[in-house]
Amino acid sequence: MRILKQEIYFPIIIGIHLLFWAIDLYFFKGAFLEESSDTLLFGTYTNTTGININRIIGEIFSSWVVTVFAANFLMATRARWVERLFGGLDKMYLIHRRSAIIAVCLLILHFVFVPRDLSEFNPGKPLGFYALILILLGVIISAVPFFKKKIAYNKWINIHKLMGVFYVMAVMHGFMVFSLIKELPITRVYVFGMSILGIAAWIYRVFLYNLFNKKLNYSISSIKSLDAKTAELILKPANKVLNFAAGQFAFFTFPSISKREQHPFTISSHPSDENLRLVIKGLGDYTDNIADKLKAGDLAKVEGPFGHFTNQHISKNDQVWIAGGIGITPFLSLANDITDQKVKLIWCVSDHSEANCKSELKLLADQNSNFEFSVWVSNDKGFITADGLGIANFKKYAFLICGPEALKKSLIKQLKIKGVNQYDIYDEEFSFR
Repeated sequence: MRILKQEIYFPIIIGIHLLFWAIDLYFFKGAFLEESSDTLLFGTYTNTTGININRIIGEIFSSWVVTVFAANFLMATRARWVERLFGGLDKMYLIHRRSAIIAVCLLILHFVFVPRDLSEFNPGKPLGFYALILILLGVIISAVPFFKKKIAYNKWINIHKLMGVFYVMAVMHGFMVFSLIKELPITRVYVFGMSILGIAAWIYRVFLYNLFNKKLNYSISSIKSLDAKTAELILKPANKVLNFAAGQFAFFTFPSISKREQHPFTISSHPSDENLRLVIKGLGDYTDNIADKLKAGDLAKVEGPFGHFTNQHISKNDQVWIAGGIGITPFLSLANDITDQKVKLIWCVSDHSEANCKSELKLLADQNSNFEFSVWVSNDKGFITADGLGIANFKKYAFLICGPEALKKSLIKQLKIKGVNQYDIYDEEFSFR
C-alpha cells in the first residue's frame, strides 16, 4: 500500500472537498437569502437572493478546517491502522503539526470571507469568535518553536489537549449559525460526519486511551554515561516483554522524574534481547543529565512499539544508512538485524568524541561481510554530501537517514538530484512537537 505522505495527503484533503462542493453546487436548486449580512472586508448583503462567492469561499475554508482538525484528532489516537496509513507515527505527527498550522490559516480566511448574518442574534456567532481566538492561541503555543522551548512538555501537552474543547466550540458554532453547508446534502454529511468522528477521537484520546492501552512495566537495570551528554539505559521487564522490530521506538515514562510525562525513545537493543537498551542524548529539560535523574531499580512504563523505520518496510536489499549524531540509535538495533541485506552505514559526527558506539559497530562490521561501517567527522571533512557516500549507481540503493533536520533535508535534496526515487528514501523524525 502506498503510504499517505504529505505530498499525497494534502491534495487528497483539498480534492475531496472541492469535489463534494462542486457536485452539491451544480445540483443546488434551492433559494438562499442573505437578509442582512456583512463581511469583514467585502461589504454587506441586504435581501440578496442567490449564493454569493464570499459565502462559498468562506464556507469551503470552514469545512476544510473542520475536517482537517478531525483527521488530526484521529492521528492523535495512535491507532495502528492510522499509523500504517501514514507510514509511521513520526510521519503522521509531522503531518498532524503542519495540518494544524494550515487549518488555522484557513480559519482566519473563513473569518475574513464569510458573510455574518445580522438579522437576529444567535449564540453561535460569539461562540465561533471565541473558538477562533482559542484555536489560534492553542496552535501558536503548540507549534511556534519559541513557546515549545519555553513551556515544559507536561504543561504543553495539557494545553494541547484543550484543543478538543476549542474544536467542540467551533463545531457547535457550525451547527447553530445560518450556513450554506446545511443546504448541501453531500457536503453536509461529510463535514458534520467528520466533525463527529473528530470529537469521538478526541474523547477517546483524552479520557479512554489509558483504559485500552496498558503500559508494560520495566525497571532500570543499569545506567552509564557514554559521554558528557549521552547516557545508556538498560531496562529489564517486570513480566511481559515488549515485542518490537529493529528500528522502532516506544514511549517511556519514568515515574521518578514525572509520573505522567511520556517521551519517545528509539530502542537500540535487538528484538531478540529480553532487556531494552536506550541511548539518550540530552536535548532538553527532560533528557539533560538524565543519568543523574535516574538510578538502578527505578521503574519505567513502556508503551509501543511505533514507527516504520524497519527492514520490513524497505523494498531493496542494497541499502545505505546515514546517521547524524544521536540519530545512530535505530541503526544500533538494525545493525544486529542484517541478514541478506548489503548495508553501508556512515555515522556523521562533529568530532571523534561523539562517536561513542564506534567500537561496537566496527565489531559488527568485522563479523558480518554484508555490513560496512565508517565514521564521517565533519570538523575534519566538512558536512557530508551525496558524492561523499562513495556510490556509483544511486538508483540501486535504498537510503535510510536519521539525524538533524538540516542533514536530512540536504541529503534528500541531493539524492533526488542523483535520480533516487522518493520511495527509496526512508527518514526518521526527531521531534514530535
